[in-house]
Amino acid sequence: LKKKNFNHQVMASSSSSKKEKVERLYKRREELEAEMASISQRLNGPNMPGLKGSLVDNEGFPIGGGEVDLYSVREDRQRYNSLKNDHLQLTDAIQKEVNALLSISDSKEEAGAATEKTIARAKTENNKIPLVKSTPTATATTVVSRKAFAVVDILAPGSPAEVDGIQLHDRIIDFGGAFSSVDAASVIQNNVGKSHRVVVNRAGVDEILNITPRTWSGNGLLGAHFRALNF
Repeated sequence: LKKKNFNHQVMASSSSSKKEKVERLYKRREELEAEMASISQRLNGPNMPGLKGSLVDNEGFPIGGGEVDLYSVREDRQRYNSLKNDHLQLTDAIQKEVNALLSISDSKEEAGAATEKTIARAKTENNKIPLVKSTPTATATTVVSRKAFAVVDILAPGSPAEVDGIQLHDRIIDFGGAFSSVDAASVIQNNVGKSHRVVVNRAGVDEILNITPRTWSGNGLLGAHFRALNF
């Protein structure tokens, strides 16, 4: 028992560390995107050549009648290309860290599944309520629903979850008829390739999505991690 507890503590510590690293990588990527957007806006201003336009006119003279600072344009373009390469590398790094984190999360869920399942099923049977009919795309609903049982705290770029409409920080209310993290995991594992009606709360508004667990280039069937919420 002590060994199991120790292993669980080690996994929890590793998971926390990787989450912090992922958050730092996301923040850095957002900073790059902001700078890239600023450069793009500057290069696409009036009489400017954009990111790839020629710096001379049809007669071979500098664009803008000599009023455009061509040196600054070249510097901006070089900086943009450098940022673009950094952005690609960061995206790859994020993908790897998210995959590693999802692997740790899977191990932690397996270790504590038996105890959580007993508690979760009791809550599920006492709290099931009907929700509105599913639609092919995300739609807002005014249905007064139960509390969310989990929140999306990790979402891999290009993952099935992201492609199907899940967003970071979505709060999961209903996943294919499951109302707990343990039952949702069971639905996902046992229904690969099948579409599930999923209700999430996003910024205070309930949204209905159709999510299909499936294999992809990354880990897991969704490429997302749901952190259980304690009521």
